[in-house]
Amino acid sequence: MSDRRLEVFFTVARLLSFTKAAEELNMTQPAVTFQVRQLEETFGTRLFDRAHNKVSLTDAGEQVFGFSERILNLYNEMNESINSLTGNDSGTVVIGASTTIAEYMLPALLGEFKQHYPSVGVRLKVSNTEGVVTMVEDNTIDLGIVEGGVSNKQLLVEPCQADDLVVICSVDHALAESESVPCKQLLDYPFITREAESGTRGVFFDYLQEQGFEESDLDDAMEMGSTEAIKGAVEAGMGISVVSRATIQKEIKLGIVRALPLDPPLERDFSFVRQRQKFRSRLMDRLYEFARSYCDMD
Repeated sequence: MSDRRLEVFFTVARLLSFTKAAEELNMTQPAVTFQVRQLEETFGTRLFDRAHNKVSLTDAGEQVFGFSERILNLYNEMNESINSLTGNDSGTVVIGASTTIAEYMLPALLGEFKQHYPSVGVRLKVSNTEGVVTMVEDNTIDLGIVEGGVSNKQLLVEPCQADDLVVICSVDHALAESESVPCKQLLDYPFITREAESGTRGVFFDYLQEQGFEESDLDDAMEMGSTEAIKGAVEAGMGISVVSRATIQKEIKLGIVRALPLDPPLERDFSFVRQRQKFRSRLMDRLYEFARSYCDMD
């Protein structure tokens, strides 16, 4: 019911990219360009400058961007108000989660949510912590759940669940029978890390610095883009690593890796991340409250 041209313009203006807007809207790029040109013809002026492969808003575009955000929020509020009046629980919410949470925490949570609210669609976007925070900042998602720190003070960050980080090694490793692993001892063995934007990596390196060591002190064996890849490398004896205890329950039961507490222990929070000012739909509030109670029970 809202003006499709305005929705398309707002998405391009938010992302400053016709290509990214097309991907987000599930449209072709020519279709996005056509909608924006129609709106420009309506106003009789250009809304975007396109020069040197860079998209920027004109002065008129800045004005339309501000108004369009308010208009689209009002439309969402109207839609929510009518749905609440008629008892209509259908709709879709979009959440983003960092890799560890998406793979090991969310399947059970979302499965239970769908049992309670079968008519509510949930779209999940998976990235590392930095990517999820960017999606919250860009309003690409309604709610983010991350495993690392969030530096943007404009966002609302609320702890969801505590998570232990532990050392993992192969069953025949020199550390395998240890009760715990002092931080200094991590420097004695090849160490496998996640990619630079990983929340787990960021938390671990902060811990390392707190104990008086630097990243460069590690015997850096390799960098990998997923916890699954790290577990495989550790199992093969290629090095040790530090991962979330939640990610290795199956491997511990099967006896294919050892999980050892750090000394001193390392704990971090999984956190909800939201826009402070963004209009929150009834469905989004419902999912948030459900996730909040799910974390409290776990």
